[in-house]
Amino acid sequence: MTAICTLWNRDGADATDMARPFAMASRRYGREPWRSWSGGSVLLGRCLFPLLPEDRLDEPLDNEVQRWIVAADVRLTERRDLAAQLGLDPGTMSDGAIVAAALERWGEAAFERIYGVFAVIAWDRQEHRLVLARDAMGDRPLYYHAEAGRFAAASMPDILLADPATPRTPDVEQYRQFLRMNSFAPGRSAYTGIDIVRPGHMLVVSATGQQETAWWKPDLTPLLLDTQADYEDTLLQAIENAVGACLRRASGKVGAHLSAGFDSTAVATTAALALARDGQRITAFVAAPREGPVRTMATRHFADESHVAARTAAMHGNMDLVRVVPGQGPLAGLDRTRALYPSPIINLCNLPWFEEINDTARDHGVSVLLHGLMGNSSISESGIWALRELARQRRFKLWLRTARGLVRGGWMRWRGVLFNTVEDLLPDRLWRWGMALSGRTIENDRDMSLLTDSAYDEAAQAHCQAAAEAGEPVPDAGPFGRERGLSSVECRLISTRTNGAGDQYKAMLAEWGLDLRDPTADRRLFELALRIPVERLVWNGEPRAILRRVLADRAPPEVLDNRQRGYQGADWAQAICQDRQAFIDEMERLELYEPTAAFLDTAKVRRLIADLPEDGSADWDSDEAENSYRLACLLTISAASHMRSIARSNL
Repeated sequence: MTAICTLWNRDGADATDMARPFAMASRRYGREPWRSWSGGSVLLGRCLFPLLPEDRLDEPLDNEVQRWIVAADVRLTERRDLAAQLGLDPGTMSDGAIVAAALERWGEAAFERIYGVFAVIAWDRQEHRLVLARDAMGDRPLYYHAEAGRFAAASMPDILLADPATPRTPDVEQYRQFLRMNSFAPGRSAYTGIDIVRPGHMLVVSATGQQETAWWKPDLTPLLLDTQADYEDTLLQAIENAVGACLRRASGKVGAHLSAGFDSTAVATTAALALARDGQRITAFVAAPREGPVRTMATRHFADESHVAARTAAMHGNMDLVRVVPGQGPLAGLDRTRALYPSPIINLCNLPWFEEINDTARDHGVSVLLHGLMGNSSISESGIWALRELARQRRFKLWLRTARGLVRGGWMRWRGVLFNTVEDLLPDRLWRWGMALSGRTIENDRDMSLLTDSAYDEAAQAHCQAAAEAGEPVPDAGPFGRERGLSSVECRLISTRTNGAGDQYKAMLAEWGLDLRDPTADRRLFELALRIPVERLVWNGEPRAILRRVLADRAPPEVLDNRQRGYQGADWAQAICQDRQAFIDEMERLELYEPTAAFLDTAKVRRLIADLPEDGSADWDSDEAENSYRLACLLTISAASHMRSIARSNL
């Protein structure tokens, strides 16, 4: 990763005075000397964090014979192929130089040809305009601030804030939407006046304005292959390519998150097999709960995934497993958390084990830490949605074969099959009845929120309106989040329509020196996964049928045949009790800070403080306690403390 930035005084004023402030702010995210180019009113800068072998070939930004001046934060996954298209020798060029050459050849059309993770700022000297772009999944961040006569952009907001002209004010409306929808509106940030280039988009800035358009338009044509084995071979090759591309590094060891789930297992074991061919080892890290009572939400969940992870690691002679039990509660590091991350953390109860894994990985000499965050939307989609889709398409013979397989395999009973077939057509009342009949938990988002009823509804409406105006899919704003009327592909695409996790990855690189990489978010792999017909994912009534076969030689039966789900953070009640006084203090601050008190149900806040169970109390073991304390309270504390930090409040 690398810090990049630009300033364009569209009124013609000189921009070079900002080189030093930008350089100083960028050093948090880079290790190499600051490089910049100035064209009078335009400044581009870059501070490289060398992560790749080819970073040693890094070159100055200035090149007087080229049309484009390019500052790139990039890791290519298909660099040889891109270099071949350009007629270049990849062994003599950094990834950034190859991207610059692609822009020189194809202009903005280059982004469709670039496979990898990237954020790019490019100055067009011919047409006097800036072009900014991000990769399809948003693994590299890019923020910007625009006002009359002035435009600035940078990898992270604190670099932008080095410019005194950039306001430092929390966007209260975005925090309200965050508390309702778990995300800011598309392209918006925690700061008033600071926006984000959306993943898979490019922003063209001219002297008179700016326009953002989507460059990523994935081909969704169903992939029709002859046999199920063909799909297995194709997916296996794509996973191996994606993981292999993530292993390229300048130095250090490779680590990986490992749980009992399919995604991390696919990533960690595929990496182990690839590294073994070169005589290298991999260190896998698994989080385990504290000793004592845990809450797993439902009988289909289990709390400690480390035992299954150990079985996986035992199959690979070059995999070392490290079991990590968090020592701190979720609020112990809150001061660092709100200063480190540009956006509030959604699952604050998971942060202790996640950051403890970061600490441990760094201490083990790991430089690249693999994970599988996007796997649920790419490689491990269950295929259950095939029931509704096959019925809509009147493909009843295949529907019946799939349904019989699900029942025969013990995955569902017939009433569950029928419910999953018509679920999205049912009104809420019948849907709740069907959920109760099938023994599934009905989760009402209102129970997981501290917003007032009016703020809850207004925030959902505002978020949906912002999504529609941005041309994004409008989320289901109902309290049950049912996502009615969507196909499997449409639902999975929604997961990519966020602002991306690149800012969190960048913050972790700065704090721990770890480059977090997600092979399951690889663009080539993701696009392939979207094209596999949904009925193939649940072929003959076996959920995740393709991935199960792919992992058959590298994962144990405890993963492949598991019917339960691991529940990370199952010790959330113990964690809150560990930080009991800090929890109470933060809850009281919610009412003391006027901007949050304006949209929170302060009576509910006071009641939850008064009713806070004692450590070890059976009162923790209920859906109501989990919805109130783990979900509603911790999310609100995360957002409110983050907002106060930006505002520099003394609370």
